[in-house]
Amino acid sequence: SQALGSTRASLVGWGWLPMAWDERNREEWAKKYLETTFKAACIPLEGTEGAKMSFFRVDTTGDCSLALKGGKARPIFELKIELDWKVEQPIENGKSLLEVKGQIQVTDFSSEDSSAPQMKLICDNQLPAGATPAFKTLMDKLNAAVKSHGQPEVSRMLAEDFVAELMKQT
Repeated sequence: SQALGSTRASLVGWGWLPMAWDERNREEWAKKYLETTFKAACIPLEGTEGAKMSFFRVDTTGDCSLALKGGKARPIFELKIELDWKVEQPIENGKSLLEVKGQIQVTDFSSEDSSAPQMKLICDNQLPAGATPAFKTLMDKLNAAVKSHGQPEVSRMLAEDFVAELMKQT
């Protein structure tokens, strides 16, 4: 048995038998990266009058690691992320800001299909007391811009930026 073990070790060393993957935990890195990246993000929303989307809370749960073998890295992750967002729209010739809020729930973001994070958009449609119909119209327009421009940018940030940075964490 000992001779077999040393023979196996020498065969692995010569590359005749497959080497085991070295898996490195990257959960803390992933949580910090996602929080820092999203809290620093400011996404201009096309089709608005200068509205910008930002994030004020990022909550990430799940598993994240990097498997290494023979100088190659393979990401392995399954994450759920809650992103609380706000959009600020200058109004009254820039004298005031209209703010709308909501949440993007990334319900499934995994290495199985990292190019297509599954997301759910929640918009807080609570109108302030005394809001005019014009306020509701503008709020609906901003929420639509989050769906058409903000949410795809979040998807890109995850599918492209996060995965690329994770691959560097060897």
